Amino acid sequence: MNIKKNDLTKTERNIEDNKQILGKACKDTSGRMMATLYGVTASTEFIKCTNIDNGGLLLALPALLANGLLDSIEKFIYRSGFYRLQDIMLTIAFMCLARIKNINQLADIQPGEWGALLGIDRIPEKKTLRDKLDLLSHAENEKILSEWIIERSSKWMEESAESVGHFFIDGHVRTYYGKQKLPRRYVSRQRICIRGMTDYWVNDQKGLPFFVVTTPFSKGLMSVMNNTIIPKLLQEAPDLKSTEELRANPRKPYKFLIVFDKEGYSMKWSKELWESERIATSTYHKYPEDDWDEEEFNEVTIELPFGVIKKIKLAEKIQYNKKYDFEYREIRELTETGHQVSVMGTNFYDNILDVYSFMDSRTSQENFFRYARQDYNIDTLNSNEKINPDETEKIVNPRWREVEKELRSLRSKLSRRSLKDRELALPDNPTEKEQRIYEEKRSVLRKEIEDLELSIAEKKELRSTLDHYITFRDLSEDEKFLQFHGGRKKIIDIIKMISYRAETAMANIIIPSLTQYDQDAAKAIIKSIFQTQANLIPDYENQILTVELLYSSTHKKDKIIQVLMDVLNETEFNFPMTNLRLFYKFVSQ
Repeated sequence: MNIKKNDLTKTERNIEDNKQILGKACKDTSGRMMATLYGVTASTEFIKCTNIDNGGLLLALPALLANGLLDSIEKFIYRSGFYRLQDIMLTIAFMCLARIKNINQLADIQPGEWGALLGIDRIPEKKTLRDKLDLLSHAENEKILSEWIIERSSKWMEESAESVGHFFIDGHVRTYYGKQKLPRRYVSRQRICIRGMTDYWVNDQKGLPFFVVTTPFSKGLMSVMNNTIIPKLLQEAPDLKSTEELRANPRKPYKFLIVFDKEGYSMKWSKELWESERIATSTYHKYPEDDWDEEEFNEVTIELPFGVIKKIKLAEKIQYNKKYDFEYREIRELTETGHQVSVMGTNFYDNILDVYSFMDSRTSQENFFRYARQDYNIDTLNSNEKINPDETEKIVNPRWREVEKELRSLRSKLSRRSLKDRELALPDNPTEKEQRIYEEKRSVLRKEIEDLELSIAEKKELRSTLDHYITFRDLSEDEKFLQFHGGRKKIIDIIKMISYRAETAMANIIIPSLTQYDQDAAKAIIKSIFQTQANLIPDYENQILTVELLYSSTHKKDKIIQVLMDVLNETEFNFPMTNLRLFYKFVSQ
């Protein structure tokens, strides 16, 4: 078959020029030349396609780029090949939005159909994708990747106008069932202590993530906040005022506010953080004093971040801690059952409704964890590459943990024996037999209690001789472990954050079109769009790429999706590295 060069695209002309040298050519089913065999870099070129699986993913493209998916990617040192860096990043983002849990599952989709969504022949196979991600997270790119992630989180912090300067911090354990001897930690959702790594997430008031810190060392939330998260926030958070300016007036605004649960509770640490850096804290009071009089509580109406309005009873006091010579603010909620929920911290600036709203908004972060685990698979390890940990890193002494575990067991036994001893009683006018049985039981219980108290005292003495924390180098050889590199995980995690934020932005567009009872279904509607088939119709003459979405199962949902498409069309968004403007519509419109 004779081919005229003038009738070919640029990619096809390059292949035609190489035919005489290589002596062969190959065409795919659509009639386009396979450039991979000739070392040619892919170029974005769309052809008319119908019924492409997951075609609705293209509706997420404007939101993905608005959240920085392709910003500054030219900084990476990327080896030239068939697949460009934008192809790799978009493939991972589409994988996240399509709920494909890991790279292995890409083998179950049609690579040519997803390639049509990106304007290339096919998406990378799983081995190629892993190699490219390793390239982006190793050697010189390791530092570039960290800087790129910082750019994304800093931009999100600046754009988070409603909750600027308010950071919600919580840990999430990724359980591990492999052969590595990772430290054990308690997993509350499974109610068991097992091996794993902890991700400490920093989110905004609505649950949108800023960044995540991963560690295999189980030193607790406060340690990670003090050593990693707060220094990172001081470096990246926007519009920070100087400590001297804020210290001039103890009731002036803070640098920023961190909100966390009881795991990070420490009156001493809150005082140090406030006095040294003017960083405000807010958490639940771990040891509240006596209940306040109900007359002190006033009924107020509060609006939570997602528009939920409820009436509650609140009261507040400025309290003084004698032990640490420290003044703090305490706010309590009186529940319908009469229980008083106490919140303490150094947020002297915001009004009482805002302070309570911040603590109540922690549920948004919990909802993020649940949603991200189920839909974005944030527990995935992503890479088994191992490295040696820093030998100066401190870790909980395994011997100390063992003694502490034995102590808890002994205390539990003592508590049960003491309860039995208190409940043991003689009936009125006991017989000699009843008297004898009572004395025997009491004697046995008292002996057991004395033995347990002695054992507890011995364990406490032994624990006092042990260091709570030791360096990694001081571990025995049987207890040492290798640390996972985590480079591939870092880049996939940041793309998952971008994808989650993009999906949330799309859901926020359609929420006003939903009734109050349907607003919880906003993300379900967006998720269904990503699973919907679509037609692609490129018009190079008018520079338009039309994405025709197939109708959904109900007319009601179609009307809501049309609202989203109208907003996206108004942005006049061009597909990356092309002059084709994306235009969204339903088929037959």
